[in-house]
Amino acid sequence: MTAVIFAGPSLRTLDRAAFPDFTFLPPVTQGDLYAAALRQPAAIGIIDGFFDGQPAVWHKEILWAMSRGIAVFGAASMGALRAAELAPFGMVGVGRIFQDYRDSRLCDDDEVALVHGPAETGYVELSEPMVNIRATVEHAVNEGIIAATEAEVLLATAKSRFYPQRNWDAILGDLPDLRARDQFAHWLRHGRTDQKRQDALALLQAVRDHLNTGDQISDPPFHFEWTEAWANAPWQSRLDDADADAVLNELRLDSDAYLRTRDAALLQELAKRAADRAGATPDETAIARATRDFRLSRGFLRQSDLDAWISRNDMDRTDFDRLMNAHVALDNAGGNHSGLAAAMLDQLRMQGRYAALRDRAKSKRQAPTLEMAAVLPQPVLMSWYFETRLKRSYPDNIAEYAAELGFPGLEELHRFVAAEYEFLQSCDANVPETLVNANKRSTAFD
Repeated sequence: MTAVIFAGPSLRTLDRAAFPDFTFLPPVTQGDLYAAALRQPAAIGIIDGFFDGQPAVWHKEILWAMSRGIAVFGAASMGALRAAELAPFGMVGVGRIFQDYRDSRLCDDDEVALVHGPAETGYVELSEPMVNIRATVEHAVNEGIIAATEAEVLLATAKSRFYPQRNWDAILGDLPDLRARDQFAHWLRHGRTDQKRQDALALLQAVRDHLNTGDQISDPPFHFEWTEAWANAPWQSRLDDADADAVLNELRLDSDAYLRTRDAALLQELAKRAADRAGATPDETAIARATRDFRLSRGFLRQSDLDAWISRNDMDRTDFDRLMNAHVALDNAGGNHSGLAAAMLDQLRMQGRYAALRDRAKSKRQAPTLEMAAVLPQPVLMSWYFETRLKRSYPDNIAEYAAELGFPGLEELHRFVAAEYEFLQSCDANVPETLVNANKRSTAFD
């Protein structure tokens, strides 16, 4: 996982689409950042967060994440508040709103507060945050739409309203004496400044720059204190079972299994990083195919079966999508079989299998050509290969199977199977009687 971003109304769908390698989560609440940090991403960005009716993200969570070497960025809304408060401890603040809080030009939390719809609506905004009102009024003054004195009245009127009731229609309705009210209202259709979105986009770019440079963040200038309040946090208990260190410690009891798992994880992570550097993202078809194969291999015929598996493994749907993306990235990286040839031979040498496979290849080249496979119907030959030679079921998609093993096409796979059959025949290998009978029946019709 490269970066986790907590965002809601400050970003649009297209904004998120421009950063496909980031994991976007809903506005942060208490415990969410801790859960994300358990997965050890390279960076965490806080843009939006809940606070009214739900406990806000805890400062201690952020300090804990930074103590584990995770870069934490904040901007625009809740992120700007926490970044201004924790900048001395190493949290990275981005954008004008953060700077205004840091330098005490803004003090009240309600400056960034707004009412918005649920995620299903795209977090549609139902009120206007005060920071956007300030930025818009400043823009209007700079363009000569309203005078500075009129701006002061407009801002004072907006600030006097409870944050859920701040919207432009209501604010302008409170200003019957504003000389340029109609002119301002007309200008507002295209002149509105969305300062929160500007700062949110700046955070995404700052996180991207951090990941691209590969800079290691310096050790935080504090010692994280493991307090009783931290140990008894209400969201700790529901995450204990998912703690990565605890799970991996159990795996370490079987050293061979740990090393095999480590090597597989390393291959997958390297493939993901290579895909990220190349700007490649798995297409929807590939992800759908990976998901289908995953479900079929485990017998998850119903969506509820998959949902139950996700829950048992302390994941959510975002985690599962990330898993499928990484799986596809690994498959794509493995598609260049020629580029892996030398490395695969080295692996065979390390496994002690190289010499035996080399000698078998030599024997196959030196074996007499019997051309027996030529008289076998191709379906029979392929059935023999999978069901008798490999003792597995026939692949659902033979073309995908061939490509996965590095064959340029089905013709090359068929030649490979025919050569294996002829080699075993030349070595007096036993061939099932059913295959022989099938061959005779086939030739009788020719």
